[in-house]
Amino acid sequence: MNSDLETWYSGLSEGQRVIAQQLRILIHDQEAQMREQIKWGRPCFTLRSLVCYIQTAKGHVALGFGRGAELCDPLKLLKGHGRQMRHVKIPIGGHVDREGLVGLIQAAIELDRNKL
Repeated sequence: MNSDLETWYSGLSEGQRVIAQQLRILIHDQEAQMREQIKWGRPCFTLRSLVCYIQTAKGHVALGFGRGAELCDPLKLLKGHGRQMRHVKIPIGGHVDREGLVGLIQAAIELDRNKL
């Protein structure tokens, strides 16, 4: 892990760090070639372009998707009203829905691979 990433993760509260690390592992488990770096003040995960990112707030950690509006979301996990971006909020101390998030991450990876 590079020093920017180490600094970002170490600066989180314990509750945020637990969730962020779970998300990070989940993302890397879906694609070995996934690159992780700090962009816009948060960890961003890229292949050809932005696939997803982790963002923190006082009471939750969010897994965001740059092209989230294009993702199939049968479990209705995604929130947001912008043209493209969507996110899933995980409350501090809350449950990480691994199955639901894996489906979204895999769909975002596939969307990135098929990007025109």
